[in-house]
Amino acid sequence: MTSSVAKNLFYQSLFQGIKILMPVITIPIISKALGAQGIGIYSFTNSIAEYFILLSGLGITLYGNREIARVRDDKEKMNQTFSELVSLKLVTTIVSFILYSVVVLVFFQRDLLYYLIQSLHIIAVLFDISWFFMGIEDFKKVSLSNLAVQTMVFFGILFFINDYDDLPLYLLLQSLGNLLSQLVMWSFVFKKISIQLVPIKQMTRHLIPMVAYFFPQIAVIFYTTLSKTILGVLESPTAVGIYTNTLNLSTIIITMISTINLVMLPKMSNLFSKNKIDEINKTLHSLIHAQMFISIPAAFGVSALAATMVPWFFGSDFEILKIYIPIIAPVIIIMPIGIAISNQYLLPRGNTKIYSYSTFGGAAISIILNFSLIPILGVIGSVITSLIVETFVTAFRLIYLNRQTKFTFDIVLILKMVASAVIMAVTIKLTTKGMDDNFVTTLVQIVIGSVTYGSCSIALKVPYLKDLFLLLKGKIYHSKRYKVKN
Repeated sequence: MTSSVAKNLFYQSLFQGIKILMPVITIPIISKALGAQGIGIYSFTNSIAEYFILLSGLGITLYGNREIARVRDDKEKMNQTFSELVSLKLVTTIVSFILYSVVVLVFFQRDLLYYLIQSLHIIAVLFDISWFFMGIEDFKKVSLSNLAVQTMVFFGILFFINDYDDLPLYLLLQSLGNLLSQLVMWSFVFKKISIQLVPIKQMTRHLIPMVAYFFPQIAVIFYTTLSKTILGVLESPTAVGIYTNTLNLSTIIITMISTINLVMLPKMSNLFSKNKIDEINKTLHSLIHAQMFISIPAAFGVSALAATMVPWFFGSDFEILKIYIPIIAPVIIIMPIGIAISNQYLLPRGNTKIYSYSTFGGAAISIILNFSLIPILGVIGSVITSLIVETFVTAFRLIYLNRQTKFTFDIVLILKMVASAVIMAVTIKLTTKGMDDNFVTTLVQIVIGSVTYGSCSIALKVPYLKDLFLLLKGKIYHSKRYKVKN
């Protein structure tokens, strides 16, 4: 890994780190101000908009990233490719917005104001050119611009969201923040790109390959957002709110763990173009195990913290999360593995077929289980469905990766991580038993957990404290115990 990747990782980590820090402050404010009902309305209306946001983008984030990475050394080709992709996205956004308006007017007139505000997210897709800066590996502008806008939204929530009546304002802050963060990027792009008028034929040449990336994303929407939609239709906004907050902690942690995947995508695409298969395999193997060094204790830690954290963090409307959060916690380990395989192997290799099979399989399971379990179990049915679906998707990709590269896990190393995490969780429970449910208790638990896990890892000779340091320094540490079979 070169110094440019390390630098990009720093900026992405900075942005993702702030994205994690902000929800730690805003989630308690929003949960207590809006309650399960308000969060449920926001999540349900946003789930409807998400389908049309996806249609508007048409897979351009991953496809555009890859295409720009391929032509970034040729100024003329890069100008042409950028102009073609932006022009095509203008067409898809207009079509998507019209369809969204029709669906809302026909089926969702009752909450028309909320859907109108959510439509700004669709417009924001038109101006989203983050894929260009990712393709040229300039993460600094994307990260710092988004950080500035997110900070404004953060303070808006902090000062203006006080109770349920502020729900429309909360939706507006989120949608305007998203739109503004995309518009800011255009102030930088004209220094690097000259936009050209392109013939329709040249513009539409991207349509079929973009659709290849688009269809798997449809499947992803089905097994992520669909649960909220079905819960909202079959149950209530309150059920959607509880389900949304059940996933929040896990999602925040997964986002942080998976930051490196986004940064490494252009680099892995470049390695594939040079056919450096051995380097690709070794890098992927080291990356997955390094992620597990963090994800395993995170999953056990969240489960251990749930009982004392939920009351002060989420509020009285969400007491049931003490049970739900430990159930969903395994996805913290499972999802980053599947994300790493797709972003670092399948997509740079151009193997959208396996990516599609895994996501469509997950979508099919999600649809069947959601419609089967939600009427019987309610929210817990959606939680169980999410866990099963993510397990299937990652297992499918792992099986394929193993067949292609003879990838194997270092079982002994993983068992050491699990043993350290179990000792950590037990230590947290025993040492903080009887303490009040407040921020100080959670902070003490995190410190105790970190020290315990780190100490156990050192005692059991788990090498990843050293690995993570070297990774950030721009080097991948390859221990003999992680050899990939060829």
